Amino acid sequence: MGHPSIGRRLGLSLFVSLLLAGVLVGQAALWWLDREQRQLSGRQLREEAASVLAAIVTGPGGPVLNEDMLDPAYRKPLSGRYFVVLIGDQRWRSRSLWDARLALPDHTGMDTGLRPGPGGQRLLRYRAEFRRDDRPLTVVVAQDYGPQLAKFQELKHAALAAWVLLLVALALAQQALIRHGLRPLKSARRQIEQLRGGRRGELDEKVAAELRPLVTEINRLQRHTEQQLARSRHALGDLGHALKTPLAVLRNRCDDRLRQRDPDLHRLLAEQLDRIENTVGRALGRARVAAGATAATRFEPAQDLPVLLDTLRRAHDRPLALSASGQDLPPQPVERDDMLELLGNLLDNACKWAAGEVRLTLERDGGDLCVTVDDDGPGIAADRHGAVLQRGRRLDQRVAGHGLGLAIVNDTVDAYGGTLELGESPLGGLRVRARLPLPD
Repeated sequence: MGHPSIGRRLGLSLFVSLLLAGVLVGQAALWWLDREQRQLSGRQLREEAASVLAAIVTGPGGPVLNEDMLDPAYRKPLSGRYFVVLIGDQRWRSRSLWDARLALPDHTGMDTGLRPGPGGQRLLRYRAEFRRDDRPLTVVVAQDYGPQLAKFQELKHAALAAWVLLLVALALAQQALIRHGLRPLKSARRQIEQLRGGRRGELDEKVAAELRPLVTEINRLQRHTEQQLARSRHALGDLGHALKTPLAVLRNRCDDRLRQRDPDLHRLLAEQLDRIENTVGRALGRARVAAGATAATRFEPAQDLPVLLDTLRRAHDRPLALSASGQDLPPQPVERDDMLELLGNLLDNACKWAAGEVRLTLERDGGDLCVTVDDDGPGIAADRHGAVLQRGRRLDQRVAGHGLGLAIVNDTVDAYGGTLELGESPLGGLRVRARLPLPD
């Protein structure tokens, strides 16, 4: 599972940080509102205590509570507004308490803590001390704070939902801005992929000012690499040509006269020369493959196949149906010279043995380039497939050649790390199938 993109990581981190910041700010705001509301309720309770005190009048037998002077909420059961008056041994309480008892605060003033009340209510209490007719008088009033708490919860949930929606909108807008800002990077990444695959020679330097130095340096590195590769290819070509002359001289010395005079020496020299040729050929092939294909050297089926087929038709001047499929494939990231040598040897070998038809199939199979050549010739028995891949080994001397075609193909395929298979063709002759792994 891959790592999340930069845009997603930025969006997620911004969303979480803003969400936490919003929750903290919201909690602080609710705490401040709750404190302000309790202070307001304290002032209201202080006024309520004064109104209850005003309802206590002096009667013939002493202080009397005139309920007509009280707020009607004190007469409604469980209304959320309550009071208790203590005068000596006398205790008056509001009818709204019904049969519940109101716990009295230990100290005068506002008790900001919430205490359980009748019917599961949460009460704020206020205690005031007075004197009436030189007698101490205590008034305790209480108010249900539950409705305010419920409103705070509703406000909290609504604010959280609104904040989340706002954050989602901000995250979407941020993702759009990030995608727009990273678009030059994505374009540069695609161009680098094309550069690596040989589909372009250099990056487009018409980019944002922040990316231009990077693109310029990549182009300089690409040009330097191509120069190095060109020098390496020239050196490999020079080495190949330099080795051909001494090897040819040695082979000429190993003529029939040496075979007759000293057969053992002739066989030893021939074997060692074959080994040298194979080793040098494989080493040059691996070095050429390691160099990779550039935009100037990659194999382009649409341009290269028609020329190759036309050359083979002229070389084998006889009635022969030579067809190829896969010419519509895009340029492939393999060396053009390698592919022309591989296809040329396969098709030339098939044309020599075909009765009248040779068919080439070029296709992509996942990350591999598959080359299949079918002919309608006599074919090769399965137990002799390994022999024809040996250099200089010919199963039939009646057809001109040196027996190197399939061996060269095998060397090229091996240099690319691919596979070569021989089998029976649907046309009745030999089928040769080469599979070349391509760069990602």
